Amino acid sequence: MANISTAKGTMYLSRKFYDNNKELIDNWVKYYQTPQNYEYYGFAYIEEVTEDEVWLKFDGEGRWSWGDTLETLFSSDEFRSQINPYRDDLIKRLYESKEEIEMEYQDYEPGYNILVEREVTVSVEKYDNKDKYYTEVIVDTDIDIDYNDYNRIKTGVEDGYLLDENKEGLVKALKDFYYENKDIIEKNDFRLFKKDVLAYVENDSELKGGLCTYRLMDDPDTFLEIMETSLEN
Repeated sequence: MANISTAKGTMYLSRKFYDNNKELIDNWVKYYQTPQNYEYYGFAYIEEVTEDEVWLKFDGEGRWSWGDTLETLFSSDEFRSQINPYRDDLIKRLYESKEEIEMEYQDYEPGYNILVEREVTVSVEKYDNKDKYYTEVIVDTDIDIDYNDYNRIKTGVEDGYLLDENKEGLVKALKDFYYENKDIIEKNDFRLFKKDVLAYVENDSELKGGLCTYRLMDDPDTFLEIMETSLEN
């Protein structure tokens, strides 16, 4: 089974290329807006058209990573069973116009603890002596973000609480958790329990001052066990 990543970002097309191919690009985007039609990620919408460029936002889930998917996004011979019907024409026009696309995106793949931010330049190239195209991706900026709860919450890929921004919200969530799971919590005083959890959130290397909501919701027994082990160390 392939790992699933979540990606979001912006693709920048030149205004000239967009104006020359407006109907085609609009149809290409509209196709992706229908859930059953997206390939692995869906393009959300055209956010803005400026004097110089068009901003195309995307946000979705896909196999492996957005970086892997990007390699085949403008390739003419990949994933034929799941192809956008406007893609071949768009690929050809990108190639003929020598259009370079700038893109910035954030990619989150929890299966391999990956959280990255990248800026890339994408162009369409042609195989020698073949009427087939491939995607050339040049990575301009590649930032590996430390994989911990604080950064996952801060970047928006997970919901949760940050000690330096929403401690009150965390305390309220802990109170709800405490009274819902009181029968399996050793501490019989909420204040003592709260003190332990706050110390855990602040000092644990996987949390770094943040706590993802799923840790409290998915499996209370596991959360308490992991916290206890962390505090002992």
